[in-house]
Amino acid sequence: MKTILVLLTLLFALLFQGCEADQPYHTIAANRWIGYLPFAYANEMGWLQKDHFILKWTNSLSESKTLFELGLCQGFCATQYEVLSEPHIKTKALPYFFIDQSLGADQILSNTSLQKLKKSPLIEVYLELSSVNKALLDSFIKRYHFKNDEIHLNDTTQDNIVQMKCTKPTLIVTYEPYATLLRQQGFFVVASSKTLNSVIRVYDLFFALSTLPPQKVRPLYESFLKGVRELQERPRYFYEIIKDYIPRISYEKFREQIKGIRWIEKPTASDIDYLKAQGFDLSHLLTHR
Repeated sequence: MKTILVLLTLLFALLFQGCEADQPYHTIAANRWIGYLPFAYANEMGWLQKDHFILKWTNSLSESKTLFELGLCQGFCATQYEVLSEPHIKTKALPYFFIDQSLGADQILSNTSLQKLKKSPLIEVYLELSSVNKALLDSFIKRYHFKNDEIHLNDTTQDNIVQMKCTKPTLIVTYEPYATLLRQQGFFVVASSKTLNSVIRVYDLFFALSTLPPQKVRPLYESFLKGVRELQERPRYFYEIIKDYIPRISYEKFREQIKGIRWIEKPTASDIDYLKAQGFDLSHLLTHR
């Protein structure tokens, strides 16, 4: 009898492992934005693998969106503006959960004063064009009454921008951790998602195919929230785990950067209403239990 019980136990264990192995892995994309680092932490801790997700770390917001568009990932992290800029993506990318709201970590930097920019016949602007960068720039132009023919747009990645040497009057639309690197090069903030918050709200969300069941995404959501709690409770340990994802950023600078975002564990009615007003289908939206 004892031998039979042992054999049955082994059989059930093998069957369980087989079921686990049959579960498909889903690829998700995220770039270097400071608010996506809890995903990097969850990846390094092995939580994403346990949840059957593979993290693809990208060079830009646009690259994450392109991977999704090409079918190379099933979900991606982005602001609502990356999705709004591509209506055909919006039809198949549903917001599954809020990540954060940017309250200063998205920034517009300049190498000269606003007064001198106003007097310049042409301003060079570097940004990720099909992203929240453009929405921030549009709000900035409207607030400070610049004319479109005074602005020359240059579409590039943040990694390229931090390598440039700018001598002409220049605006750079960027976000943390890149903003810190650029300020160290002599650029300074002329506007941000905090100062422009009255005209534009910047939310980061996890978007995925509408065919991905919410119950499949729920463990990913819980792992993300667990990463946020680890950051809040053990910031130094968190930093040591993820520092390779944000090279050249010290622990002290990292602590300063995350002050510019608001983690959204429980979205408010105002958060949800803002997305509804922008036309998003919130039927798959997950909130913390």
